[in-house]
Amino acid sequence: MALINVDASRPDPMWAVVRLLAHSKQPVSLTSARALLSPPTLASREKDDASEMFNKAIKTLRELGLLHVHDSTSELELVGPAALLNGRDWYAFSAALRTAMLEPERNSGLGDNDEQKGARDLTRALAWFLTFDPMGPPVGWEQAQKLRQDALKPEAGPAIVNAERWGMFGDWAPALGLAARPLISDGGRSPLTPDCTAAVRYLMQSLWEPDEQVNAVTAVRSIREHLPVLPGGEYSRALELDNPGDRVAGAALSFALLRGNDEKWLRLELDSDASLVLQVSDPEQPSSPRYVSDITMQEVPSA
Repeated sequence: MALINVDASRPDPMWAVVRLLAHSKQPVSLTSARALLSPPTLASREKDDASEMFNKAIKTLRELGLLHVHDSTSELELVGPAALLNGRDWYAFSAALRTAMLEPERNSGLGDNDEQKGARDLTRALAWFLTFDPMGPPVGWEQAQKLRQDALKPEAGPAIVNAERWGMFGDWAPALGLAARPLISDGGRSPLTPDCTAAVRYLMQSLWEPDEQVNAVTAVRSIREHLPVLPGGEYSRALELDNPGDRVAGAALSFALLRGNDEKWLRLELDSDASLVLQVSDPEQPSSPRYVSDITMQEVPSA
């Protein structure tokens, strides 16, 4: 099953299932879950009935390895990256989705053929989309149709197959923390901007403790290992997309790091004697890159 196709679920109904099971703290029968989550008055965005929306959520969660349905009792249980979710933290759910869809087994042969099964269709679309500059204009379907032309290596096929999948991508990419909907746009079908800050922030705060300092080039290497759809990451390279190199953050990741510095959940630093430095694209100095030797994680400011 392809993730950004009509047979798959959008993330929101899956989140509803996860919240129910996490709150219950024990397996829930399929019949009970259906009765609670798909009352007759509820309709999905595709104008399917509520039961069909529920069925898609169950099917997609199972295929991502986040849900198990017991054969003997038809009870639902969270498993894999979803097993420890508390049902209250959307960002933890988003991280579980990322972990599941980025698994190598769901992305094998990513650049070798145009097969759409598993997470390949979504992975290709994300890797392509994250090559764009978040400071540029939002991308809607009208622009995407032009930008997708010959974007990937020929064997991999188009980055986005059609308008229907672009619509699904418009739900999946923000839910994964790898894109955002603009606050202001001039229209267009599902306009998006390649803002990966939410995913990068959650990952960095998972990898490093407050006050921990890490070399910036080493940090970017770790971020790309965990988010291989970023330029320079394994999946992006497999599709022969532009690789900024080990010591250049690239536009999307630069934007996330600069936001972190401005929002004070990390601090970008430069030691003038450092031998290993990272180039960060800074819109405040467009004619030359900003150099960063170290990144220090900071306590999350209180609301």
